[in-house]
Amino acid sequence: MEIEACQESCICDFTFDFYWQHQGSRLDPEAKVGGQSYQALVEALRRGETVHIKGDAGGRLGSSLGVDLVRFGGSGGPLEVGSVVVDGDVGSRMGISMLRGSIYISGQAELPLGNVVEVDSDRSGYRRFVSVTEALERQMEVQAPNCMGEGGLDLADGLLRETVGARCPVDRRIRVDGPAGMSAGILMSAGLLQVEGSSGRNTGVLLRGGRVAVQGDCGDFTGTEMRSGEIFVKGSAGSFACARMKGGSVYARGGKPVPPARESRVSPEEQRTLAKALGLNPLHAMMYRKFSL
Repeated sequence: MEIEACQESCICDFTFDFYWQHQGSRLDPEAKVGGQSYQALVEALRRGETVHIKGDAGGRLGSSLGVDLVRFGGSGGPLEVGSVVVDGDVGSRMGISMLRGSIYISGQAELPLGNVVEVDSDRSGYRRFVSVTEALERQMEVQAPNCMGEGGLDLADGLLRETVGARCPVDRRIRVDGPAGMSAGILMSAGLLQVEGSSGRNTGVLLRGGRVAVQGDCGDFTGTEMRSGEIFVKGSAGSFACARMKGGSVYARGGKPVPPARESRVSPEEQRTLAKALGLNPLHAMMYRKFSL
C-alpha cells in the first residue's frame, strides 16, 4: 500500500492517538491521509503488508506498532506485522511503545525516538529500526555504538528515547547510557531497565514486574498504575508518585506519593537491595524511603 504524506502525525498509529480516550475528537480512524484512511493503513500492516510512505511523516509514526492492543479486544501481546517504509524524514516519537515490525527511513528521525533501535538494513538506501523490546527478546544485532551482549542490550548512542523497554517480557537487561524520556519501562513484566541518568515523567507506568533503576531523578507520576515490580531512583521520584498503584514498590531518596500509597523506612534487607541496584554505599541506603501500599 502506497500513500503520499506531508508531515501528517500518527500515520500507522495502532492506538489512533489513544482513540479510547478521545473517541475520535483528535483523530478519526476513517480520516484520509494520502488517499487511504488511518484504519486502512493499520489493517494492511496487521495483514503483514508493507506501507510505503512517499514524503515526510510527522510525529508518532508507528505508535504501538505490532501490539495486539487490549483496548481493541486484543491480547496485549506481540502481533507479527508488516513493515513501514518512508521516503523522507520522520517526526519525533517514532515507534512509541512499538513491539514488532520494522520501520525503514531514507532520511532522518527527529528526537526523541520511541522504543526503537537501529539494526542492519536489508533495503538499500534505507535505515532500519526495530523495537528495542524485540531486539532484546530475539537478541538481534544492533548498530554500533549500541551493543547486544550476553547480559542484554546496551544503548550507548546517547539518543533520547521515550517508552524504552516497553512491554519487556524477558529476564534480560536494557542499559541506557544517559537519560531516558517519558514512560520508561511502561508495561514491563520482566527484566531490568537501567537508566544511567535521569528519567522523564511516568517512569514505570503500568509496571507488571521486573525492575527499573534510575541513577538520577524521575519526573512526576513515577509508578503510576504499577501492578508489581520495583523502581529504584537515586534521586527524587517526583510528585504524584504511585498514583493509582495496585502493587509493587518504589524506592527513592525523595518524592511525594499519592495516597493510599505511603512512605515507609526501608528494612535492612531492602537497604542491601538498594545499595546493589543503585551502586550506593550501604550507609547511604539507610537514607532512602519506600513508597508502597
